[in-house]
Amino acid sequence: MGQYQAGGFQAIQEYFQQKFCRFCAHPFASEGIQLLREEPGVLVVRVTCHTCSKPLGVAIVGTAPRNQKERPKVPHDWTKKDIEKLHNRAPISYDDVLDAHAFIHQLGSDWSKLIPRAGRQAH
Repeated sequence: MGQYQAGGFQAIQEYFQQKFCRFCAHPFASEGIQLLREEPGVLVVRVTCHTCSKPLGVAIVGTAPRNQKERPKVPHDWTKKDIEKLHNRAPISYDDVLDAHAFIHQLGSDWSKLIPRAGRQAH
């Protein structure tokens, strides 16, 4: 058989070794987990109790990664509120950065006077 799909069979064995036989209550052993067939994205295994020889059955296990919903391309620290507010806006461009730099530069060194102070009435 093929490569057992990049460790998928080993993961299946480890999974079933954590389960117990319903007939004798012993854990399943790797000797009782048999690979029957390998297909693209799927492994078919038969699980039998190594202690009492009773079958658990056949399992068809998908090994291909699930199609994950594509996440929006936003900074990881954005909140839901940020996403709702800003998701439909175009990203800033290089020119936007240059324009912001020129604007801040023209404010001069006393730019902090332009920021309203808390509790101070605007005239």
